[in-house]
Amino acid sequence: MSTDKPEGGWTGTAGLSVEAVGVATLPFENYLPLASFPADEIPLFQLEREHGIPPEHTLVLWTEGTTSDGPDVSSLVLAGLGAPATAQPLFLVRSGPLRDSMVASLAQLVHESGWAGEDVGITHLEELGGTAIFDLLEWAVPADTGATVLICDEPLFADARVPGRFAAVGLRVRRGEGPLRVVGCGEGAPGDGTGHVAHRFSGRRPCDGWLAFHEALAAGKVNDGERVLVHARGPLREGWLLLDAVDPASVRLTDDASRVDAEP
Repeated sequence: MSTDKPEGGWTGTAGLSVEAVGVATLPFENYLPLASFPADEIPLFQLEREHGIPPEHTLVLWTEGTTSDGPDVSSLVLAGLGAPATAQPLFLVRSGPLRDSMVASLAQLVHESGWAGEDVGITHLEELGGTAIFDLLEWAVPADTGATVLICDEPLFADARVPGRFAAVGLRVRRGEGPLRVVGCGEGAPGDGTGHVAHRFSGRRPCDGWLAFHEALAAGKVNDGERVLVHARGPLREGWLLLDAVDPASVRLTDDASRVDAEP
């Protein structure tokens, strides 16, 4: 294993492992064309620069006066992971603002799930939510209980040219050895110091790389001892997470309960 530090703001996270990965997806709903909103309500100058979507192709999430049928992606993925053996912290990592500004999503999630441990909400990490969060987890995960991490992506803006979906990834993280050992994470492009990477799972949104990684694990395409890079690259920022697949067959995977509904 290479010990060289890759370029791009390397942060060592030695000592953390991922032992379970769950995913949930739902088709986009309640989006309206940008033209449906007053011209001074949406910062047009930021759309293409920060989200990479030309105004003429922009859809905006609209929740006022709407109701959602059934649980959201965060609830689905948490239910799939199930309750931990002992009380542990819950980290809800959102890519952007709340889908509905009138609903405290973390409080609702804790209440409906009966979560027994502490809970922490982190938002506006955008495309780096699935990678940069490990910089925080490196010191925030308790040694005795581990933690559950939910990475939720319900974007405020969507591209009308690209079929989309809300997505969430659930991770059970612990200290010590585990089936997926965290090597490090960083912001920027991954450098040569990542060593030989057997698998690279990339995407524009924070959950994209994890969704592809979950699919590869379920298909048995990741072998013992292989190095894996989870990579996100959006319009403004780029980030990565490096993992060693110590025993990928023992990673507990949960099915995407909404996969059928999420097909475009």
